[in-house]
Formats: sequence, C-alpha cells, structure tokens
Amino acid sequence: MNTFFRYSNDFRSAFTLIELLVVIAIIAVLATLAVPAVNGAMESGLRSKCASNMKSIGAGIHLYAAEHNGKLPSINCLDPDATWIEQLQPYLGTNYTSVRVCPADPRAAEKLRTDHATSYLMNERVEIDAFVDEKGRLVPGAAVFDRLARIANPSRAIIMFLGNTNKTATGTDHIHSGVMRSWNGVRGEIWPDAFGGGAPDGTAGSANYLFADGHVQNIAARALKARIESGKDITVDF
Repeated sequence: MNTFFRYSNDFRSAFTLIELLVVIAIIAVLATLAVPAVNGAMESGLRSKCASNMKSIGAGIHLYAAEHNGKLPSINCLDPDATWIEQLQPYLGTNYTSVRVCPADPRAAEKLRTDHATSYLMNERVEIDAFVDEKGRLVPGAAVFDRLARIANPSRAIIMFLGNTNKTATGTDHIHSGVMRSWNGVRGEIWPDAFGGGAPDGTAGSANYLFADGHVQNIAARALKARIESGKDITVDF
C-alpha cells in the first residue's frame, strides 16, 4: 500500500517587531531630511516671486517718471485712491493685481480683495512736502527722492520696502524715515526677516528691497541691523 504524504510549503514571512521599528525609524529620518528641503524650496519660490513683483513695480515707476518729467509717484496716508500703487496702475496693466501683493504676506488674500492695498511701502523721501519747513522751503541737507535726478546714487538708494504685515493696510503706503534709525523702529515699519525668519529679535532671514535704479536685492536681516547700528540711514543710502 502506497502512502502519500502532502507537505505544505505555505510558510508566510512577516516582519518582526524590531524590523518594523527599524522601518519606522528610517521613514522618520527620511521625513526629517525631506521637510527642510521642501520648506527651503517653497521659501525660495516665494522670495523669487516677491523679487519679480518688485522688478515689475520698479519698471512701472520708471515708466511713470518718464511721463512725468522724472518725478516719482507720490505717497499718501488718507485717500486710498491716491496711493502710489494706484498711481502706477496704468503702467502695470494686467499685472497690477498680481504684483502689488507679496505671496509671503500672511494678509495677501485680504489685500487682494481690497482695492489699492499692497504689501510694499514706498520710501517717504519720494514726497518732498515731508521735508520742507513751515515756509515751504526744503530743509537744508534733507535727502529727497521725489525726482530720479535728485537721487545721487540710484543703485544704493532703496525706494521700496516689504512692509510690516501689521502696517500695510489700504492708505498706508510708505515708511517713515524718522523712525528707521533703530532696529525696533525698522521692525515696526518693514519686514526685514520675511524669508527664513522667525527669530524673536528679527535678525534671522532676509527680505527683498527695490533700489532706485530698478534692481532688487535680497538683504539679510542681520546685515541690515548692522548697518543701522553703525549709524547708517538706510532710507538714504545702503
């Protein structure tokens, strides 16, 4: 009599607890490495888009000046329909809405819903009336940027800043040069650590700045603070 034996080879492999923990640890390490890279790429994209916005606005400013005998758009505090960004609308054309708000601005959506709101602040020095005495005479030694011809070093003169997000509401379209002499004053007006910032003292990260010759420069907050603390008036010359 033949006896047949059937052997089952259905052995199923499975992870041990240790192997599972090792896999989880590897995934956690990879995720830890990937998150900074992704965040860095996103930060770089926002910074580049902001710089592109500023360059477009700078081109609009130069077009405006060309049609107004070299005069730059004026600033305003009271009438939301007389802000410098509104004055540039005809020169920015279809780009007007997209370039007036920085993509990193946490209030970007709100500002896009508001006519003439912007993330950017003009240098107060474009307004000559801010630097005249009670008789309407220009204060001796005052640096005024109301016309391109008045700017001695256009490649070193910042005319537009990325504004402090608590300040850039409709009708607030410029920085006040008088308070830009201290780091706390600067931080109350502009956003020097817009990209990669987060340090309590605002010295980490950087921001973009538009110069009178039309170029945009990304400047580290720490470098800006050093200039200010050395006695440099960054609203005149950087």
